[in-house]
Amino acid sequence: MKSYYVQMPDSVKAGLLSAFRVVVRPLVRILLRQGISFAEFADVLKAVYVEVAVSDFKVEGKRGTKSRIAVITGLTRKEVSRVIEMAGTEKEGARSNLNRVARVLAGWHTDPDFVGPYGMPLEIRYEEEGLSAVTFSKLVRRYSGDMSPRSMLDELMRVGVVVETEPGWLKVLRRDYEPQSLAQDSFERVGEVVKNFIDTVDFNLQKEETGHSRFERVVYSPEGIRNADLDRFGRYVNERCQALLEEIDNWIAQLDLPDKNYKGGVTYTGVGIYHYIERPDEKRSFKEKLSDEGLLKD
Repeated sequence: MKSYYVQMPDSVKAGLLSAFRVVVRPLVRILLRQGISFAEFADVLKAVYVEVAVSDFKVEGKRGTKSRIAVITGLTRKEVSRVIEMAGTEKEGARSNLNRVARVLAGWHTDPDFVGPYGMPLEIRYEEEGLSAVTFSKLVRRYSGDMSPRSMLDELMRVGVVVETEPGWLKVLRRDYEPQSLAQDSFERVGEVVKNFIDTVDFNLQKEETGHSRFERVVYSPEGIRNADLDRFGRYVNERCQALLEEIDNWIAQLDLPDKNYKGGVTYTGVGIYHYIERPDEKRSFKEKLSDEGLLKD
């Protein structure tokens, strides 16, 4: 989709910045919890401003210039040059296992070779002689690319997704994978979940231009619910949403999915579902919070 750089009225800009303040608050909470300073975050934000200006705000038929990027972003030309120089020397980050683990679990639950009667995933041996044998090693080679079967098994057993029922025999307990909170996979998951949701919101904000929108719905009680009902509601949401996601995953698995030799167009798409619980202080203003802490002068 083509993006346009427009000047908006101050009242609209104020409303947008107020909304973004709400959006970044939980993200800043994550950063502070992990000891990330404002200066470190500001450097990342500058780089993202330049990246988006380069990729989404091109002038058709013209190459981008540092001066134009500076005008669009409000950064100085020197700051733009610094970001570009750093991007040119930046090393690729550590490769995450998130997608590979998800593919292996999906294959174990949908691939006919690894599913038994009534669609239940089979208990399988780690390794076995014979090319036709249904084994964990074969599953990993089919769905994870270059990750070793032993590394994959160690990770799945560490997070409690797979157990060894008898020596050499493996059973998968669930279909979802949630890495440890401080693992590289976990940080990637945060980025993907938030990015995909906000991309959908951004697309829907431009529906007058595109003529259609993507599915985005929310259901809640304006009055809230009683605290005594919260656990029951959480269990209900988990059961119903997990069932829906597995149904969608099964539908996708029936498609003729592209492999590395496929020459046609490919689109990366999916569905995300989340359950939110507002923090008790979310309705309080910044001024009220400062007053509570005695940080406002009389």
